[in-house]
Amino acid sequence: MDLNEHRVELKVAGTSPVRLSVVDIGPTESPSRGTIVCLHGAAGTADQWSAQIEHLAPNYRIIAPDLRGHGKSEIPSSAYSLEEFLWDFTQLLSLLKVEEPFILMSHSFGGPIALTFAAAQPQRLSKLVLIATAPEMHIHPLHEFIVKLPIHLGYLERLRPIVMPKTYAPAFVIQRVLAGTLFRWRGYDLLPAIRIPTLVVAGQWDFIVPLAMAQKTHELLLNSRLEVIRYTRHLPHLERPAAVNRILDRFLLGRTSWREASIPAPSEGKALNDE
Repeated sequence: MDLNEHRVELKVAGTSPVRLSVVDIGPTESPSRGTIVCLHGAAGTADQWSAQIEHLAPNYRIIAPDLRGHGKSEIPSSAYSLEEFLWDFTQLLSLLKVEEPFILMSHSFGGPIALTFAAAQPQRLSKLVLIATAPEMHIHPLHEFIVKLPIHLGYLERLRPIVMPKTYAPAFVIQRVLAGTLFRWRGYDLLPAIRIPTLVVAGQWDFIVPLAMAQKTHELLLNSRLEVIRYTRHLPHLERPAAVNRILDRFLLGRTSWREASIPAPSEGKALNDE
């Protein structure tokens, strides 16, 4: 599926106005199963949701923006703070006339945006999906050291293809998102306030969001289910899309509350193999 055929451009206003490139696909008027908004991680792009979009778009309206500074969106010289990303996100919902309540799905750095929004405005969401994200995240120590180095950004940009391949944002954007925003973020206090049904998806070998952190996230969310995708790291929706799509189907079409469910720990085998 060529997602470029389904991209629109939006101009969001604020202290740092920015043009966003957004994938908008599926039925826009009364989609049979609602709307899903997908938020990618730091240095990612909306294209990373392609397997989920192709699977879900026949029945859902899918909206997947490139965050500011990423992919095909504009690259402003802004702070890349959580507040800016939240402002972009809430304006996007208004400009695209997203029908509410909608489903919010996030990966990695998209998680802080999704969790903050869900805690502040839960009535606007029907379900929440958190993939490889947690209330506290750190990257590989070597990468974290490089991102924090007080070196000229030109040198950092030259290092990026070597130390951070497959990234879809300039080095200065990655530096500001990670060192300036994500590494400082702690969202533990938000989790108990989120009562909507939530799916927590973890990669078995994820070193950024280890299984222990995924389990803690699940325990602090009062209405959540934890699924572990075997043999994956930090990108389970890219590494094993069929497995992720299966659990998304079960979650999206299944029960509206997990409070009465018995949720096994990751070590007890609540993990998936491709069948």
